[in-house]
Amino acid sequence: MKIRYRFILLFFLMVSCSSNSEFGVSCNDNIKNGNETGVDCGGECAPCTIASCDDGILNGNETGVDCGGVCNPCSEGLLIPYGGFQAPNSYSGYTLFWSDEFNETSLNSSKWNYNIGNGCPSLCGWGNNELQQFTSSNKNLYFKEGNLIIEAKNESNQYTSSRINTDNKFEFKYGRIDVRAAMPSVSGTWTALFLLNKNYTTSNPGVYWPSGGEIDIMEYLGEDRNKILGTAHYGTDFPNNWHFNSVNYNSQNGEPFNEVYYVFSIIWEEDKITWLVNDVAYHSITPATTSAKGQPYPFNDEFYLIFALSVGGNLPKATPVANDFPDYLIIDYVRVYQKN
Repeated sequence: MKIRYRFILLFFLMVSCSSNSEFGVSCNDNIKNGNETGVDCGGECAPCTIASCDDGILNGNETGVDCGGVCNPCSEGLLIPYGGFQAPNSYSGYTLFWSDEFNETSLNSSKWNYNIGNGCPSLCGWGNNELQQFTSSNKNLYFKEGNLIIEAKNESNQYTSSRINTDNKFEFKYGRIDVRAAMPSVSGTWTALFLLNKNYTTSNPGVYWPSGGEIDIMEYLGEDRNKILGTAHYGTDFPNNWHFNSVNYNSQNGEPFNEVYYVFSIIWEEDKITWLVNDVAYHSITPATTSAKGQPYPFNDEFYLIFALSVGGNLPKATPVANDFPDYLIIDYVRVYQKN
């Protein structure tokens, strides 16, 4: 009789739920036990959803949230970062002159233009043997959570993306430019945030490039997520006297450029440009730089902004793989300050 009593007591303890956990069994053992209303759901156990491959929850033997394991493989898709550097809203001795916080639902046509196509006939491959077609489609450029998103896609074996500029809408000389952005992660992608001389046109590019100058606030290749480039292009009589001055900068605190926001900046003054990442200066150019190559200094003129996410081209060493796409350039804001 005592043996039967002890057996009944032990069985009762094993199947009881208390304070969201079962005694002897558990509320997450994937077995119906205790007074649950479903497998590990309800009763005195914590409420839960039935595990599935599309519930947005890591459960079962998935290797990620609804990815891998016995679930169908899936892409992470667009992930907006929530960490990283935040630039101040003001600088001593400067006034905010122009900006776009990208809080709209469509591109502000009073500030921006699209470049369309592959650059042909005058600038095929956009001068760099790039593989993508640029579009104005909302598949390639759209807005999310206060960010401008440029998405590079592979559509029927044709890469598409977007490139925007402020030509004839915002052309300026000198100031501090801050761009807060997170980079793509796919090898073969090429991000460029840069400025071109106000007189440069894609219909007749050789007239003002590189003689008119190009200021690359930053360039980034998806094949190396911990490095960006700050570069200036100059020189007359292309291609004989094309020169560029470029410096690499590595990511900070072990955080790759595709995982958190960084702020990419230049301080552009008469006869000097300084490049910065998260307010840390790492490169500069002056007339002495160009004169050392026997070339004039073209950067005391008005320029306009260009933001582009390209696929392939002369700078990336990695060959893009179609199945790795889509990928995303995320831009939180661009701000231009000028001295009081």
